[in-house]
Amino acid sequence: TDGGGLTCHAAIVSRELGLPCVVGTHDATRALADGTMVTVDGARGLVFAGTNTASQPTVATTAPRLVAVPTADAPLATRIYVNLALPDQADAAAALAVDGVGLVRAEFMLVDALGGEHPRAVLARGGGEQFVTRMAATLARITRAFAPRPVVYRTIDFRSNEFAELREGSRHERKEANPMIGYRGAYRSVREPDLFALECQVLARVREETPNLHVMIPFVRTRWEVEACLELLDASPLGRQRGLHRWVMAEVPSVVHRIPEYAALGVDGVSIGSNDLTQLVLGVDRDSELCAELFDESDAAVVATIRQIIATASAAGMTTSLCGQAPSNRPEFVDMLVDAGITSISVDPSAVGAVRRAVGAAETRVVLDAVRRARTQ
Repeated sequence: TDGGGLTCHAAIVSRELGLPCVVGTHDATRALADGTMVTVDGARGLVFAGTNTASQPTVATTAPRLVAVPTADAPLATRIYVNLALPDQADAAAALAVDGVGLVRAEFMLVDALGGEHPRAVLARGGGEQFVTRMAATLARITRAFAPRPVVYRTIDFRSNEFAELREGSRHERKEANPMIGYRGAYRSVREPDLFALECQVLARVREETPNLHVMIPFVRTRWEVEACLELLDASPLGRQRGLHRWVMAEVPSVVHRIPEYAALGVDGVSIGSNDLTQLVLGVDRDSELCAELFDESDAAVVATIRQIIATASAAGMTTSLCGQAPSNRPEFVDMLVDAGITSISVDPSAVGAVRRAVGAAETRVVLDAVRRARTQ
């Protein structure tokens, strides 16, 4: 791609499919013509002319083979979940040593279910039942594969510029100067309750067969947004179903101050979206290739915020998770999360083995440190 950073949607989908991807090239789509033979090294962000064997890239033409890791030899106190966007990966991911799905990205399923058409265009022509039927069929492929393990569905969080690229999207979206912090997440759900109601119908329909499905509200900024979303949820068929867990994403720094209020509203868990949280703590656009070196999930300010979220949520009786990219790339980040007392970590399927080993090592260190401290007292 010509634009984008390591956490853009193109990179997310490529990681899930196991395909090499280079983003933020500035001019690749103009410099390269269709049909040109190139070698892509996704690990180093390089593209070579022709078949360049010297670069030794890892090229996959199909989705990666996911190898199951047995759990019996290494029981963990910290749960390991996977992030999923594409139902075709569900069966292979469910065979891994994981405790469930910590994040189902609704956006990619939405594009597939609606054939790339903007949801408002679908609703305008009376396609509400089509929306529910197709989305439910897609989502059920994931919940069936993982049952009875929990599956957490994040409601639609496309930004306005991404919605605009769908068919008929330009008719239904206003142009925003900074869509990354604009009309998205919980606020869009509140302002478009008819679309949110359809999502609730999707979840209710799927839960009738597989009650391991739960819901998560993304990009919450204020208490009233969360309260309004929960009121809409309770008024829907989903609100009458028993055993439903309600989560919020912790992506906006204001969540640190409002976690006790969210707990009082009946929110069960907090999932830290470290990609968005990092950009808002550091003030750097996560999709900007120009500022890529500033985007650091391990920055002291970001780490301190994550620790505070975990501590505050735990004190309020809420479970905590993290579904960003850092645990997949940095073992020391896993150490920090385990030390902070996080309940679960959710990663891409291809990273499960490495993250399980990192969590096991981190939990052992925590126990050893506690024993050593007790001996010196």
